[in-house]
Amino acid sequence: MSYQNQVLGTIISSVLNYDQLCKVMQENPAIDNQNSSYVPCDGRNIEHSKLSELTGTLTVPDLRGRFLRGLNTIYSPGQPALVITSADEDDPNSNRKAGDYQADMLKLHPHTASGHINGSVCGSNGTHDVDGGDEKWNCDPNFGDHNVVVSVQPFGGSETRPKNVSVYFYIKIN
Repeated sequence: MSYQNQVLGTIISSVLNYDQLCKVMQENPAIDNQNSSYVPCDGRNIEHSKLSELTGTLTVPDLRGRFLRGLNTIYSPGQPALVITSADEDDPNSNRKAGDYQADMLKLHPHTASGHINGSVCGSNGTHDVDGGDEKWNCDPNFGDHNVVVSVQPFGGSETRPKNVSVYFYIKIN
């Protein structure tokens, strides 16, 4: 399959980094918005590319850490790195390499439950007849109402995610 014949805006996934992709496509790895066929999907500016002229879009989508789970670092060594600006954009396992498997996970979260104890269960004499029997339970009518809080220990990791394999995403801009 020739990537040169792909439609503008086509996103491809690959285990090849950008330098390797350019070598296979026989293109210069120095990114040039007017001449590069594909660029990494990392939110970079693509002004003056054919895709930008066609769509009016000035940047490519940032697919880092998204499903299909793109890698945080899509650029190649020697290219300027775009800084991740928030935890929402980050794959917590940022040391992953293309092709790495990542198991599913449920994000760490608390569970709580609450209840209520009513102090008025005691009779005026401080006793309570259980099921109409002869046995009396002594209790303090001044005990009052109480709230009970039950906490369940949190379990999980830093995010909720399905099983996945990391790849690089590229988009055709020319």
